[in-house]
Amino acid sequence: MILYCRWLAVFYLLAPTMLSAQEKPGAFWTIVPTGTTASFRGLHAIDRSSAWACGSQGTVVRTLDGGQTWTRHPINGLEQIELRSIHAWSTTEVAVATAGTPCRIYRSDDAGASWSIVYENDDPKAFIDGMRFWGDKYGFVFGDPLQSRLMALFSGDRGKSWREPSDTALEMREGEAGFAASNSSLLVFGEHSVWIGLGGTEGTAHVLMSDDAGRSWRRSLVTPIPSSKSSGIFSLARSPDGKAIAVGGDYMQPDRADGNIAILDPGTDTWRSPRGQGPRGYRSSVVYCERAIQQFHWIAVGPSRCDGSFDGERWFPLSDEPFHALSVAADGSLWASGGSGSIALGESE
Repeated sequence: MILYCRWLAVFYLLAPTMLSAQEKPGAFWTIVPTGTTASFRGLHAIDRSSAWACGSQGTVVRTLDGGQTWTRHPINGLEQIELRSIHAWSTTEVAVATAGTPCRIYRSDDAGASWSIVYENDDPKAFIDGMRFWGDKYGFVFGDPLQSRLMALFSGDRGKSWREPSDTALEMREGEAGFAASNSSLLVFGEHSVWIGLGGTEGTAHVLMSDDAGRSWRRSLVTPIPSSKSSGIFSLARSPDGKAIAVGGDYMQPDRADGNIAILDPGTDTWRSPRGQGPRGYRSSVVYCERAIQQFHWIAVGPSRCDGSFDGERWFPLSDEPFHALSVAADGSLWASGGSGSIALGESE
């Protein structure tokens, strides 16, 4: 432990020199043209060559050549609708969810040539915030509260059908909800563990936690991150050893560099602030990269630039490029998406 601490101290002393190349805007990313001006908040990377993205104006796009070319896969009637959640099993099998009215989940088995509605909710307040899957079969969706209760859905058949996971819905605090900024305020891992980051109400942010796919819940108070109508937890990520990071802040104050990150150590139940400098502003997405990208395992992005961290404790500037969402592919490739049609690949060298 002493040797490790000494090594870590040396790393932090040398880090500014080691990372100086990252201070140049865009050096970390290779921007790829999409031929659209859509704002992409839904992103699913399959590998370095293939990825799906969805966003404003009902836009769904796919690349098979590392972003050099993109094809559009429109859904009839959704030309003015926000699509913010997406999951792809392959280059041909994909599901997307709307954010707002109509509240629907669509699925395609033929690379977006045709789409079928697999879930629909007629409640005008129904709003889907996130959709995630454990492996190939089991999926989870959450949305804004309906009649003050958490909107939650579970699928056991690759998203072909959806049902409420429990007859007893979780009561939410007044004004409390999730944020649909990047499809990552929802985190699933393990067998059936589900975490949901929240905000929207005055006070302190919470994470809802379930170990049985949403049949029962417990709350975790995230003291370092305040909650309000425009602030809270926008994204959650977890490393294989169990370290978890929540990022967010206040999207109305994107450059405010406090109250935007919290860490949960393995085997503990108390969220804390990082031991070093945190991200430089509000962050809408965070991921853990098992295969480090330019020395970094943790990456966080938002409309006010991108940051990276070796261990989640001290964060360094990566780029001034603004993004909404991140996705790590099965082969370790890192993708990012944002406004004005921007999508990028993280470069490992």
